[in-house]
Formats: sequence, structure tokens, C-alpha cells
Amino acid sequence: MGLTSTWFAVVLLIAAVGAVVAALLLWAKVRGPRAVRTVARVGMILLCQATAICLMMVLVNNQYGFYASWADLLGDANSGGGGTASAAHPAVTPAVPDYHVVFGSYSAGFRRATVRGWHSGSKGEVIVWLPPQYAAKGYAHTRFPVIEVLHGIPGTPHSFLRGMRIGRIMAGEIAAGRAEPAILVLPTITPDRVDTGCADVPGKSKVATWLTDDVPTTVAANFRTLPGPAGWAVMGISTGGYCAARLALDYPHRFAAAAALAPDDPAHGVRNPLWLARNGRPAAHILVESSLQDRESPPKFADAIADAVRPPGTVSTVQLTAGGHNWKTWSRMFPGALTWLSGRLEAPRAVPLAPSTAP
Repeated sequence: MGLTSTWFAVVLLIAAVGAVVAALLLWAKVRGPRAVRTVARVGMILLCQATAICLMMVLVNNQYGFYASWADLLGDANSGGGGTASAAHPAVTPAVPDYHVVFGSYSAGFRRATVRGWHSGSKGEVIVWLPPQYAAKGYAHTRFPVIEVLHGIPGTPHSFLRGMRIGRIMAGEIAAGRAEPAILVLPTITPDRVDTGCADVPGKSKVATWLTDDVPTTVAANFRTLPGPAGWAVMGISTGGYCAARLALDYPHRFAAAAALAPDDPAHGVRNPLWLARNGRPAAHILVESSLQDRESPPKFADAIADAVRPPGTVSTVQLTAGGHNWKTWSRMFPGALTWLSGRLEAPRAVPLAPSTAP
């Protein structure tokens, strides 16, 4: 039974209610010495509390998508990735890496696959959302722009499906004519279960290579995408927002624009956004959104990025008057951010750039 399945939540609800009912029915019927009765009744109380706590934890996780599966919760979601291979079965790297993988159907409009990072040495989950136009007959030979969407920590790509319903938001912006049809790519930002701030850190994880090389190359090999940088953008929330700003500044040849929503402190971390902006003049175009009530990502973080970036780079800022560091606030930021990014990306091309075998 899956960690996020409705049936698991129902079972826990039944267990929580059953524990309370059992305690009420059995409380006066406990027999034996006083110490035995006390222990039995304390056990009933603890059982009621334990089942209630488990139920609440599962409901909160289902709402915000912190953990997508039992493997993710227990630390095995990305096993077999960047670690060393066993001596009996050493990993073999082919002369020509094969980026074609099977993205299986996951949810309405979403597909999912475990992707091997040939250059980063990592392995992790990547979820892809295809706009309704992708499968339409009139778009059969059209290539689409791509937006990489980065989750926060704790969190997984799955967070955007439950915490925000990102597919519905994007479909609504496209239907309203505020955004061009685009492919959304939701990769894990911790393929080796290490938070590096999306940087390559020797001895830990090459997350920057994973996000700017392995993931884009795999997606391009399996879907009809426009080439970067004009056809690619990156956005994220919280730690993912920090990563979006950092990657745009460090890899302007990969991304045309970035949207950082409620980013972490841009002054912290390896090759952090402020350091990158002050030690170069990358042609990065960044939107930073914040909320006056967000104590974890106050507007001063957006102001610091805006002050550090110099021409030809640009920074636009948006401040909400209310809202904390949570999905409700981010959901209000996303429509405008998607529209902003769409205006800086190349529109879908009706004529393929080159013969493509991508479906």
C-alpha cells in the first residue's frame, strides 16, 4: 500500500477511530492489580495518540508532498545512483551513453522515469508534464519550450502534483492565452540525497551537472523540445528558488530565464547567487517573488539579488503583502511566474528544427 495512497489514509483513519472506541469500551473492564491496570490504560492512551499522529502525518504529507513513497521516506528512492558499484557487479559506462528511457504514465498529463545521469554519476526521479497541445494532431511536428521546476527541501518532484496541482495551473495559463504551451520538467534536486544548493560539490554530488546536462539531455532525447537557451527556463520554490537563481547565473547558456519563488538566503552556499553575480556579468534574467510575511524568505533576499546582478543581467521583483512560506502562498505566485517565463521563452515551433525520433 503506497505511502500517499488514499486507502492508506483511510486505514489509518479507521485505526485512529478504532483505538479511541476500544479505549472507551475497555477502560473500565481492565482487570488485575493496580499496576497492571495502570499500564494497560496508559497503553490505550499511547495507542490512541500514536494512531492519531500517524494519521495527521500522512494527511500533511499527502497535502504537501514531502515524501512520494516509502522508499523516499526511508532513504532508498534514489539508491543505485551516485554511489559506488559493488565489486561483483561494477557499473559499465557505454562508449556512447544512451539517453532514451521509458517515461511511464504517472497521472493526468504527467509521466515519470528514473533517469541515469551519465555525466553527474547520479540517478534520480524525473517527472514530465506535457501540455494538451503536445498530443494534438496539428502539433505533431512541433517542438516545445521547457521549464524545469525545482522543489524545496524537504520535498520531491511529487510535491508539485499534490501541494500545488501545477499541471492545472499551467493548463489554465495556456488556455487563457497568458502562456505558450510548454513542457514542465520536475527533477529531484537531491539525486544522491545530498543538499548541495544545486551546485557541483566534489566528493558529495554533482547536482548542477545533473540539472543542466543530464536532465535536459534526457528530456530532449525523449520529447520534442526546443534547444537551449532560448527554449529553456528554470523556476523553483524555497531551496528550489535559490537553485533557480543560482543555475541561471552560473549557466546562462542553458537557461534563458529563471523564476525564484521565496528563495533561500542567496548569500549562503557554494557558488551562491550573490557570489556568481558579483564575480561576473552573466546575461541572466531572473524574477524573484517574495512575501512581506514570509520570515524564511523575506523581501530582503530578493533585494540582495537585484542589487548584485549587473547588466546585461536583469532582475524583476514581485512582493505579496500577505502569505507565509507555504504552498498556499507559492500557488498564488506560480501563475504570474509562468506567464513571466513564457514571455522570455521561444514559442513552440511548428516546423521541427531537425528530424526527431521523440514521440
